[in-house]
Amino acid sequence: PIFDTARERRVEEKQAEIGDSTDMQVDKFQVDYLTPFLNHQGGDGATNVGGQLSREDAQRARDSCLKSLKDRLLERANIIQNRLNHENGVLSKKQATFQRNSSRDNDPAAEQEFEKFCSEAMFRIQILEQRLVNHEETALKKYQDLDEKLTADPRLAILNNV
Repeated sequence: PIFDTARERRVEEKQAEIGDSTDMQVDKFQVDYLTPFLNHQGGDGATNVGGQLSREDAQRARDSCLKSLKDRLLERANIIQNRLNHENGVLSKKQATFQRNSSRDNDPAAEQEFEKFCSEAMFRIQILEQRLVNHEETALKKYQDLDEKLTADPRLAILNNV
């Protein structure tokens, strides 16, 4: 919602500046990762001469953007980890129940059902473990990529000046 509005606003502004809608159709599908953080800065939203952000606002926008990505990546990792913990818990409970009941009755149908459940649960656990490892490997790369984009972004150029 916020990103869509910001993206649409940015496209409209560029169309008004340039007046050429064919080039803007390509840009319409690119996500502007920084605009939501530039628009929601605290204070009076004052800019320096030439329409650039103050150094503090630019730093705040950069930090907010990186923090937002970090929060999303951590939230995703927590979701995967919670699902993995849930699947392991369900499997453990089912195994304990089966062990208690298997000593009383030797039902081949129940054993077959238990083996089927175990194989399905192990499959889900394996998939979740793979997702978690993949997420951990790509999260740092995503963070670094965004950091590089922010460093190269002309709207935050004031941060590059020493």
